[in-house]
Amino acid sequence: MKGMKMMITTVTANPAIDRTVIVENLRLGSVNRVIRSRVDAGGKGINVAKNLKNLGDEVITLGFLGPNAQYIIDCLEEEGIKSDFVKIKNDTRTNIKISDISRGEVTDLNEYGPEVSEEEIELLKESIFRYAEKSKVLVLSGSLPLGVPKTFYKEIIKEVKNKDLKIILDADNQALFYGIEERPFMIKPNLHELEDIVGRKLETLEEIIEEGKKLNKKGIEIVAISMGKEGSVVITDDAVFRVKPLKVEVKGTVGAGDAYVAGFAHGIYRGLSLEETIKIAAALSTSVVMKEGTGAGTIEEVNALKDKIEIERIER
Repeated sequence: MKGMKMMITTVTANPAIDRTVIVENLRLGSVNRVIRSRVDAGGKGINVAKNLKNLGDEVITLGFLGPNAQYIIDCLEEEGIKSDFVKIKNDTRTNIKISDISRGEVTDLNEYGPEVSEEEIELLKESIFRYAEKSKVLVLSGSLPLGVPKTFYKEIIKEVKNKDLKIILDADNQALFYGIEERPFMIKPNLHELEDIVGRKLETLEEIIEEGKKLNKKGIEIVAISMGKEGSVVITDDAVFRVKPLKVEVKGTVGAGDAYVAGFAHGIYRGLSLEETIKIAAALSTSVVMKEGTGAGTIEEVNALKDKIEIERIER
């Protein structure tokens, strides 16, 4: 059909070269031997794109990329993922993930990212606006590098939101606060991010749901709150869904939230029912925590896991 929007666009303003090192019994202040290591193209929007590609969706990823990060483009090309990064003067950040297999813990050492100029920011904005015209879903995710105003996502949403484009915002701190003001179609805060939004500790599921409902009433159609080992809650105009976690061996948590976002982007893109979309999102996220590094889930893993996902519907 002429004019049909056939693409999902993901934006990674602050991508990273992710190095994951696997150790046993991490000892601070001592020499630790690395059992094995791996390097991945990282950043939230890139992780989302990897999962979407594995689900068979047409996706392109945008963002800033420094002169040291050709590796990221090579990785994406190898996986068949299209990208159109704005090349910037300063180097892309490198993040270190220390996975202690004895304790089942992952320690993240994340850099802030490069300083970006006003000219480079305008180039990325223009790119996002251009691809938004050809997209059914736009995913804005992750932190903002130095020099990028905290209102960046808000400005993007204000410019491109319309009834045909569904915008998913997955950010934190002020970038999330400002972005919410323009009422994107969906947000996915984790519990800590939700507490930052409301300015207080949320002790019970009822409190979490109540605060999620307030955001929904402001015009955000889907509020999905991830709660780690406790699963997630999805709040819409019609109902609240309590998504129970599957008990699996956790090898790494990096990218689990991004896989969850990818599941929703996939469901929206494909026109699936909300409950089917939730199951795919939860299954995709579960498959990722069963892997080391920032590996993406596969369609085979989703099909094997999604029918095991338990969803409790709570009427509003």
